[in-house]
Amino acid sequence: MMRLVNIALIALVIATATWTYSVKHESEQRLAEIRKLERLIALEHETIDLLRADWAHLSHPQRLQALAERYSEELGLETPDASQFITASELPGPPQFDPGDAVGDIIAGEPDDALTTGSIGGER
Repeated sequence: MMRLVNIALIALVIATATWTYSVKHESEQRLAEIRKLERLIALEHETIDLLRADWAHLSHPQRLQALAERYSEELGLETPDASQFITASELPGPPQFDPGDAVGDIIAGEPDDALTTGSIGGER
């Protein structure tokens, strides 16, 4: 009987060691994957920083002014006159909608009382 218990315990120790090894191996694989992803994320952050610096350089007002002056004839660029600007009173008014147009009524601030949505479950 004692021999059977010893064999069972040895089998249990072997099974536990096998399970422990597989868990350790899987965790090492996951850790390697995490480190790889962290390196990729760091690379993307560096790329974003580089692109932001490049954008800041390309959109710098002095650079754009120099380019506008250099290519003004080719692009047909001109300095705007004061007569090209309008005042707020010259802007068109709000759009006019036909009565009964549900979207127009909502935009105009006059919602239809019969308008219901699926999110309201109560009765009127």
